[in-house]
Amino acid sequence: MFNRVMCREDVRRRVLRAALGIDVGRIEYLNAEQAVEPAAASRGIRMDVFAREGDRVYDIEMQLASEPLLGRRMRYYQAAIDAGELDPGRGFDKLPESFVVFVCRCDPYGAGASAYRIERRCLEDPSVVVGDDSHWLVLNASAWESEVRFDLRDVLHYVQTGEASGELSRDIDFLVASYNQDREWVNRVLTYEQDTEIRCRRARAEGVEQGEERLLALAGKLSAAGRLEDLVRASEDKAYCDALFEEFGL
Repeated sequence: MFNRVMCREDVRRRVLRAALGIDVGRIEYLNAEQAVEPAAASRGIRMDVFAREGDRVYDIEMQLASEPLLGRRMRYYQAAIDAGELDPGRGFDKLPESFVVFVCRCDPYGAGASAYRIERRCLEDPSVVVGDDSHWLVLNASAWESEVRFDLRDVLHYVQTGEASGELSRDIDFLVASYNQDREWVNRVLTYEQDTEIRCRRARAEGVEQGEERLLALAGKLSAAGRLEDLVRASEDKAYCDALFEEFGL
């Protein structure tokens, strides 16, 4: 639903203005749930909403559950975006200014702020301009009451409670109600989510089974080599266990 609502350019522009405090012009490119694979052997990502406006790009994510590794996740998303924006042979001056925005229902840092603006800074001299033109913003909907900017407070309140109290949230709520009447689309989304959950469960089960097989194989090789002390250490030290997997080609 978040993806579909944000596909509306007028809503998207108003939400970005509320979150970032800047007027966003006409967005030339948008792809909801864009898949990005930085390299063939690396982990791909699926961005909720990816928008382009001139020499700026925006990635907007909705995070409903707690994410303890949010910082690393934003770092990876930033790297994936940058890798996809620079063609071979082009200079770094062609990298667009980028904004990665996470809208969270839980406070990811526990400091009680409604917004966390994260920028790269020089610790020795904060006046130094790093000039990377990348900006991370984490919005904490659970602290909506402390937000002083009305439009952002309105959006965060709606995300946290589902109650529309301002003009922007009322417009969003109207779209949500309208899209919920599209039963074909709703059923398609539910079918997709159910299928995804089934595939995730199957992958987890296969991963556990494969992990047990690797441990059994390692135990057999260590026992045959008379390396019982290594076997005991591997059961307590994951890093050492991984090193033994590599040693035996498992």
